Amino acid sequence: MSKYIAFDIGGTFIKYGVVDDSGKILKKGKVSTPQTENPFLEALSEKVKVVQKDYQDILGIGISVPGTPNSKGVMVNFGSLTQMYGLALKEKLNNLTQLPVVVENDANAAAIAEKWIGAGKEYSNYMVMALGTGIGGGIVINNQIYRGGHGIAGEFGWVLNHGISKVGELEEVSQNFKSATVMGLLRRYNQAMESITHNNFSELTEAKAVIELVIANDQVATIIFDEFLTNLTLNLMNLTACFDPEVILIGGGISANDYVMEKIQEKWEELISRHFGLNRIKQQGLLTEIKRTDLQNDAGMLGAAYMVLISLNESYKVN
Repeated sequence: MSKYIAFDIGGTFIKYGVVDDSGKILKKGKVSTPQTENPFLEALSEKVKVVQKDYQDILGIGISVPGTPNSKGVMVNFGSLTQMYGLALKEKLNNLTQLPVVVENDANAAAIAEKWIGAGKEYSNYMVMALGTGIGGGIVINNQIYRGGHGIAGEFGWVLNHGISKVGELEEVSQNFKSATVMGLLRRYNQAMESITHNNFSELTEAKAVIELVIANDQVATIIFDEFLTNLTLNLMNLTACFDPEVILIGGGISANDYVMEKIQEKWEELISRHFGLNRIKQQGLLTEIKRTDLQNDAGMLGAAYMVLISLNESYKVN
């Protein structure tokens, strides 16, 4: 059975694995994400060399990335990895490894992985929202990834809902800074605690620590978490109104937490009930469903593997 190396690039960690053409992950791990080009490319190429010691029959490399790769695998933008905007990732990694390389947006990769072997198998029109350092999105319309006119469709984190000032940087009030798990939930909690304690506070480094405080009924964490849920749900409602997907699948590390998914569903029900048009659609049984991705943290990696698989074997495609 054919094997592929898959990388899922995040702002904080690079996840990697060996995947066969049935979608089985044979090996996986993660390393911290270097923030500049040379260390970044070195980290990827070194992992390829290490993996090839155990799997000599690797056919190609698939890479799931935040931001927008163009058709040549050049990073038009690279999410929070701002120092590597413009990186010719496909060409440079191909030169270092001598293996075919395919680069795909992380949320698109997650969306196609869910169609391949996950929660999207039964749907033709759906979205995947990946909550992580920022918020990415994958849009599937009539079983095809929708990329938009310039390849940037699905940047759900850029959405603006409220808090717009007459001057200043607008992205600071975008969904990336309101309902992503790192730039949103974690950052806003740390900011609140620094203000309350007059900077006499050791920052939390993982969003799950905030969730643990919420479950323990910490007052500040509970307030910040409710704001996070409200902003996230507003984004889901706006997407529903604009695209009418059958389902929106929530992914990213935080989606594996049953408590968080339960609270997202509760906030969805609460706010939908207060919106006349969407509530009327709900009463007719036509409202978008909100579910968790099946593949969760492995979705980007599996999607990356699938994209390189089909690039090498065009006859193998999900309908």
